[in-house]
Amino acid sequence: MKRKWLPAIILAVFILSALPFAATAAEEKWPTRPITIYIGFAPGGGMDMMGRLLSEGMGKSLGVAMPVVNMTGANSAVAMDHVYKQPKDGYTLFGISSAVSTFPATGLSKLTYKEFGMIGILFGNEATFCVPYDSPIKSGKELVERLKKGDLTGSNSGIGGMWHVPQLIVANALGGKFKAVPYNGGAPAALAAAKKEVDFSTSDLSEALTLIKSKMLRPLIVYDDKPYVLDGITIPPITDFAPALKGKLAGGLGWRALGYAKGIPQDRVNKLIDAFKVTMKSDAVKDFGKKNLLPLMDQTGAEADKMFEAATQTQSWILHDIKEAKRSPQELGIPKP
Repeated sequence: MKRKWLPAIILAVFILSALPFAATAAEEKWPTRPITIYIGFAPGGGMDMMGRLLSEGMGKSLGVAMPVVNMTGANSAVAMDHVYKQPKDGYTLFGISSAVSTFPATGLSKLTYKEFGMIGILFGNEATFCVPYDSPIKSGKELVERLKKGDLTGSNSGIGGMWHVPQLIVANALGGKFKAVPYNGGAPAALAAAKKEVDFSTSDLSEALTLIKSKMLRPLIVYDDKPYVLDGITIPPITDFAPALKGKLAGGLGWRALGYAKGIPQDRVNKLIDAFKVTMKSDAVKDFGKKNLLPLMDQTGAEADKMFEAATQTQSWILHDIKEAKRSPQELGIPKP
């Protein structure tokens, strides 16, 4: 009888001992199906372009399709909430713009860096103030004077967004004001100014580039402490008109990144980060950044997480301190930097 059961016992032991290896093999095969990237802004804008670049590059590295879904609403808070509610398996990612950093102040969402991690930051930006090409406002000085007067309308990508924050900081530094008109993304905001729906727009220089080259928009100010030269045109920095902002621009600087709702197994996060790094160094990304005037960033993983946390603390409290916040960041436990 003992001899009869011996082969079965040996087989069982073999199967049990092989299970860890089988599990490891299964993990190594991840991903096995498409990974969806949700972008909270309309097609054609900076976030959308970043998402499609990463979709192509990371998809090749990971060996699966990475479709991009544009889910607009509430300055990307709708898409963020959707991604957060999905299974934490690495198959649903979120395009994070620095606009998310203001959510504790704007009240658009309670989700912050505490619930979302960063795969990596791909591009920075060049926030640019433009007017319709045939606007009576022809220079940065004239735009500043009108902002001080307080009778202008200005488009942006959403209240509390990455283009609204620089507008608020500039107006506050000048002791001026304006009426903010939100659109679903920087590209639509720039187009609104070109169509004369507003007096000026603030968007990334890349989002307004085609309209500038077509002489539909005139760039007057760049949110920086140094001028930007574009095709022989020198765009003066905001610090030329608001010296008080020298050394204090960080709170209004933006970036575009890819993130995930925390809870995904770390080995999958690591694979996503590795694919992001490969894509970030690709000629396609470098050429795109150069062509579209987008400064490349190189922060991934924990380093990018720290930038997200710092941006949330800084921008949320800036809005609170200039009395543009709907609630105190303290309500969500966001410490003041």
